Amino acid sequence: MVGRLLLRMAYCIGVLLVSETTVWAQSGSENKSLLEQGLSAFESENYAQALELWRPIAEQGSSEAQFFLGVMYANGQGVPRDPEIAVNWYRRAADFGHPKAQYNLAIAYRTGTGVEQSEPESVRWFRKSAAHGYAEAQYALGLMYTTGRGDVAVDLAEALAWFRRAAEQNHTRAQYNLGLMYARGLGTQADKTRAAEWFRQAGAGGDLDALYEFALLGPEGDTTPGSVEKTEIIRQAAEQGYAQAQYELGVRYLQGRELDQDLIQGAAWVRKASEQDLPEAQFHLGILLEQGQGAAQDVTAAVSWYRKAAENGFSRAAYTLGQMYADGRHVQHDNAQAVKWYRAAASKNLAEAEYALGFMYAHGYGVEKSDALALEWFTKAAQQGFANAQFALANMYINGDGVGKSEAEAFKWFCKAAQQRHQEALATVRGWRMGGEECQLGQ
Repeated sequence: MVGRLLLRMAYCIGVLLVSETTVWAQSGSENKSLLEQGLSAFESENYAQALELWRPIAEQGSSEAQFFLGVMYANGQGVPRDPEIAVNWYRRAADFGHPKAQYNLAIAYRTGTGVEQSEPESVRWFRKSAAHGYAEAQYALGLMYTTGRGDVAVDLAEALAWFRRAAEQNHTRAQYNLGLMYARGLGTQADKTRAAEWFRQAGAGGDLDALYEFALLGPEGDTTPGSVEKTEIIRQAAEQGYAQAQYELGVRYLQGRELDQDLIQGAAWVRKASEQDLPEAQFHLGILLEQGQGAAQDVTAAVSWYRKAAENGFSRAAYTLGQMYADGRHVQHDNAQAVKWYRAAASKNLAEAEYALGFMYAHGYGVEKSDALALEWFTKAAQQGFANAQFALANMYINGDGVGKSEAEAFKWFCKAAQQRHQEALATVRGWRMGGEECQLGQ
């Protein structure tokens, strides 16, 4: 869960700055005037004039002009694009303590753009920039300590501290990540009230992830399920095009949760999220179309959406496709295709798919028959508590299929399946004693 959360927190920081609107104070009113004139020309896309105004004062040591020249060479604005020259100008400005130049130099070292790639150098320049108070660099350091990237070890408390510094400068993505850390208790004690406040601030700044999380968390840390207010916040995010909120709103319409049930509205919102490539929405839309809920039944479209969700890594969609090919439901029967999709779902540790793959190997459907591989996949699913797999595994031990016979192992797995009320396993263990022990079935 934490790993998935940390992945969600990862946000791209690998894009060089393409423009700058803040003129830093320079010694001498003449230099400041030339900087401002150059900036006006730059913003008007009169790059030749900007270059003419900035180059002389850059050569004289103006770190702001040096930074701007680096931007122009990095992006090919008024000059041929040349990452190496860009890095040279960034370095000159960075050595004078220019925080944005230090940040861009850090990005260059991270990506190997115009300079040999070096994570330690990247971290060093991020630190310098962050120490000068630049929020983007502080946010970048927060991400590094969250994921352990570069020359730093994972340290969630340190990540929290850097996110807070950036968040206090109204960096919306840092505010969002700070909210997540307080909500989940990462690097600090969980504090729903603080989480709600940071989500609120980030949402007010236009971060739809934060707006959505704030809606789910509830105002001032209230975590009780539902509420009309939360639903309206979700609607606001959905109407701004946030796919996760569109899907959540669709589900609420479909279930009649905090809204009057409306299958047509629900299906429409699920479709909007699906069209933005949200895999869980694509899978759900497939179900709606297959069953004709909220939209006309269309099994061809349903299969298409299942496939899209599966190709986007949604394990249950892959498993469903496997079942469809194995049964010949809405598609031509094809065991090889069934195995392909079962394997895709099993690679995501979906127990049902692991069991299905074991079944295919046990019978030689779509693959060469292999008791050893059947045993492997049944074991994986059984260890996750899947009763059908536990029953199948017990039978392999009792018969010695792909494994040495073991009545004790068979009894163990029959008992586990029976304890989940697997009917055949229940019938098998009744009256069976192993080493004087009976399977304890409870009530």
